[in-house]
Amino acid sequence: LEGADETYNVVRVWFKSPTGGQVRVRRVHAAGFLFTNVGAVMGPSTEECGIIKRVEVSTNKVAKKFLTDGRQDTCWQSDGRSGQHWIRLHVEPDAVVTTLAILVNANDGNYCPSLVDVFVGDSASNLKKLRTCQLSPSGSQKCTLLDKCSASYRFVQINIRENNGGCDCKVRGVFLSGKIAPHKRT
Repeated sequence: LEGADETYNVVRVWFKSPTGGQVRVRRVHAAGFLFTNVGAVMGPSTEECGIIKRVEVSTNKVAKKFLTDGRQDTCWQSDGRSGQHWIRLHVEPDAVVTTLAILVNANDGNYCPSLVDVFVGDSASNLKKLRTCQLSPSGSQKCTLLDKCSASYRFVQINIRENNGGCDCKVRGVFLSGKIAPHKRT
């Protein structure tokens, strides 16, 4: 999938045993995401893993793929008025959010976010502000927006309120991790 131009919702991997017997897979690591024991067959996860189901952005939708590609040399760059930029993350069903972070680079100058709001909720039209974060990165830095959280949300949204005096912003990565809850949501 390296160099793919599209976002894949489903990736099928076929493991074949050289002896023809069963193959047991404990975890698969792909581009910064850990998929482990997820699904009805394997059971819930007790380890933290990536829980982003889908990404939406306010502008420049073509570049949203760079938010989850695991590379520091690519970025999503917004296009529009200052204070109007956002990144909305659709959370995997049955996931409990534990950590949220973004990767920014201070060398992006006035494109580097300096003030962000984190919104959460069960519908995109009814999000509530959870916190505001002042960012002062040095170089390329992963800035933690939520840590040691333990709550279920269907949506997590990052609103970029201010960039270091600029209009548009550059975000080089977004990381949402959590655990898969043992019970289905009702």
